[in-house]
Amino acid sequence: MLSPYTVLDLTDEKGELAGMVLGDLGADVIKVEPPSGSPSRAMGPFLDDAPEMERSLQYFAFNRNKRGISLDLEAEAGREALFSLVEKADFIIESARPGEMAGRGLGFEAMRQANPRIVYVAITPFGQDGPYADFPASDLTLAALGGPMSLQGHPDRPPVRLSLPQAWLHASVEAAVGALTAHALMLRTDQAQFVDVSAQTAMIWTMLQGMVAHSVQGRDFNRRGSIVQLGTVNVQLVHECADGYVVIFPIGGALAKMVEWWVRDGIVPEDWLTAEDWPMYHVKLLQQQPVAHTIEEVLDAVGAYVRDKTKNQLLEQGLAEGVSIAPVNNMEDLTRFRQLQERGFWLTAPLPNGQVAQVPGIFANLSETPMKVHRWAPKLGEHTGEVLGDLLGLATSQIAAASGRALE
Repeated sequence: MLSPYTVLDLTDEKGELAGMVLGDLGADVIKVEPPSGSPSRAMGPFLDDAPEMERSLQYFAFNRNKRGISLDLEAEAGREALFSLVEKADFIIESARPGEMAGRGLGFEAMRQANPRIVYVAITPFGQDGPYADFPASDLTLAALGGPMSLQGHPDRPPVRLSLPQAWLHASVEAAVGALTAHALMLRTDQAQFVDVSAQTAMIWTMLQGMVAHSVQGRDFNRRGSIVQLGTVNVQLVHECADGYVVIFPIGGALAKMVEWWVRDGIVPEDWLTAEDWPMYHVKLLQQQPVAHTIEEVLDAVGAYVRDKTKNQLLEQGLAEGVSIAPVNNMEDLTRFRQLQERGFWLTAPLPNGQVAQVPGIFANLSETPMKVHRWAPKLGEHTGEVLGDLLGLATSQIAAASGRALE
């Protein structure tokens, strides 16, 4: 889809997924690293028995479908090469501190002088300006200031963060979307565009309906752990099963079907089938109307039913009979998830240490314009000669001066 376009990826770990998404969509993504390599190359986990600069699985995971070059942007030759690349590029993505690239003469104003049609995307914690722009930031503080942590955790305990860093991944995907949106505007106006991506703002979008709760009901949602409130009634959502936990919201038609399961397994008497208008049970709870069986009885039946069944058994049964049951999966569970297997999601990747591994694949299967992995994460400077020589026509000595490294 994006094969006519060229992307210059100057990001570190805070934005590398943005370039990868555009690369998966077919763009020619050129990963520009300093001579010492992207800081993400120093981030674990690390492979054993791999070259020092290729050991990082963090780097490997988010830099596929990119060509990799080294440029010394502190040297005049490196800067000149970058501007020459900008003239031929369609997008630039960077994740430096606010104003840092402009201060080095490499910001949006300088780049659009070189290419009046460039789309320049900057990823920062809180945007380029504003009261928080220069605040220090981490995944933890961005998740807190963005809002999701206000909804996570038990109300009687401190909020909790997600198990793995997520803020920069959300920001990166928003950056890819912003880049394409801005490019559509550039095509209409024939003018360069600047996309200012705030990781804090990206995290706000992960709150889903929590973003608009106050506008709808006059108050924000509060964290309630695994409890959802139906009027004055608290409903437990997470239930222990034979090999972990599942999430079940016993309302509507799903509850009516589950009552049939409970009767069939002898968990509740047969008269439960007609004791209630089960699809409307939750409405009666919301309206505080009398019910034949309390919510505590219903939840006890849910717990008794799932206790001796596995997550996958419950998921498959729910899919077959129209009941939403969500397993609480870990990574090992996901590698065995039938839908991902049948969709061909997992790919076999050659790791830098000579081994192979099963890794997450392309984010969507498209029939008319299928996406695929053309190349895995590049070695440091792997395509420097190819890009600077073939694309810019630089001689070997000029390439060495621009890259700050001897060609391999």
